Amino acid sequence: MKYVYPVVSRRSGGLSVGLNLSPTARCQFGCVYCQVAGEMEIKRQHYDQEIDIPQLESELREMVGMVASGELFQDETFRRTPLAKRALRDIAFSGDGEPTLCPQFPEIVRRVATIRMECCQESTKLVVITNGGCLDVPSVHDALRFLHTNNGEVWAKLDAGTEEFFQAVSRSALPFEKILSNLAAAKEFPIVVQSCFLSLQGVTPSVAEIQAYIARLQEIIAAGTSIQRVQIYTVARKPLEPRVRALSDARINEIAATVRRETNLTVETFYSQ
Repeated sequence: MKYVYPVVSRRSGGLSVGLNLSPTARCQFGCVYCQVAGEMEIKRQHYDQEIDIPQLESELREMVGMVASGELFQDETFRRTPLAKRALRDIAFSGDGEPTLCPQFPEIVRRVATIRMECCQESTKLVVITNGGCLDVPSVHDALRFLHTNNGEVWAKLDAGTEEFFQAVSRSALPFEKILSNLAAAKEFPIVVQSCFLSLQGVTPSVAEIQAYIARLQEIIAAGTSIQRVQIYTVARKPLEPRVRALSDARINEIAATVRRETNLTVETFYSQ
């Protein structure tokens, strides 16, 4: 399939069907832990940026049907999926880049919401995984507000507490302040904060950096945005850049405990294995 792919997702807690709205890997970030960067040129040679919406809809309906019938789990890749993880947990707007950069994003959100209502269990969520760079775009904001009314969640990245660390990890032309401002302005729908912490050239996030990160979370809450939960994790697959390494389970637990203690937020942890 060109746009639709299934994955057993650790953060979804089971089967997730992904929608790739960035087949040419279009993104405002160049994260050091990204696995897509090395494939960008190949993808750009094969895909136009515009999404063929009827094809996406057809692929999604087919994939949802394969999950419901059990056909997907006859495939070698998914045959060993535990029974408890075979239910479709969510349909996720993610893929090879930033989904909200897709000009057709608002229309696709509404089309996918219809498919969810017609073909999926009521518990199936719609999830947008975003770097937050377009949350201030009116059409995107309206689409996410609509998504929220259709059992939707916005998973927004925040991998740093300071501009310096943000640029070291996310390597974006967007200033860190813009990302923070966009998250603070997301008052009409709650967000799930996704934070990937790692070792970069042997250097792990300092105590001061984690304290700055906590301060940013507190500022977002103080501005009126509801944070449903925080997902703290580290790299789980081999990164393209060899200078990137996963943090230990103990360090992830330490960061999570500090965030819980100082913010009273619900914090989930995910490890390298």
